[in-house]
Amino acid sequence: MQDKTTLYSLRKTIGILGLALPILLLVTHQDLLSSMSHYYYTAGGVFFILILSAFGLILLNYRGYPKQEGESFSDRLITTVAGICILVTVLIPTKSENPLGTLFFTDYPYLFGHESNGFLGAIHLLSAASFFFLLGYMSFYKFVLNHDASASKNRLFRRSGIIVWASVGALIIIFAIEKILKINMDEVFPAYTFWLEWVAVYAFAVAWLVKGKIHKDFEKMIKTFQTEKSLKKH
Repeated sequence: MQDKTTLYSLRKTIGILGLALPILLLVTHQDLLSSMSHYYYTAGGVFFILILSAFGLILLNYRGYPKQEGESFSDRLITTVAGICILVTVLIPTKSENPLGTLFFTDYPYLFGHESNGFLGAIHLLSAASFFFLLGYMSFYKFVLNHDASASKNRLFRRSGIIVWASVGALIIIFAIEKILKINMDEVFPAYTFWLEWVAVYAFAVAWLVKGKIHKDFEKMIKTFQTEKSLKKH
């Protein structure tokens, strides 16, 4: 098991990057696209690739706690698989078709981009869905095992996991409806994939921040500020 300081730092890093990702994509490209993955083909692709790669590398190096009696999987196994999944998501991007908005890098070969390769697109979707599922699993099952955690925090962890799974489930259902009825749901609910991804990312980001005891950092900052303010008065 990694020391607690390292664990808290890794968790907070994942949380902060998760909160920043969708905002950076929108601010950089300033155009709403069908999904976060489509920003791979824009100036926002810098942040998309960097942050998702950072997720992967952090999760691969995350040890967590040893498997307890009665547990099926260790923290390390779950985060290692999740890390591999998100790296695959970066290395095999989504297809560039139907972006809803404007893309920049589609007129010539761009990194590993492709226009409409269904097989590569399926691998991208499967790896991304697996990443979200495993992060939801961490929140729902793993983060609540700390006996020192309050009941309110455990409720937050479980709800975060449920929100992540519900978002992924909703996407799967909508994708199925599109295939069966041969319709484009973006015409009904523009960028629905992007918004559901945002919900899922924020759900696991908040869970990792709380698990990383981000509130302790704020308490320390406030205490330091109050101390400095008190010293200035004297």
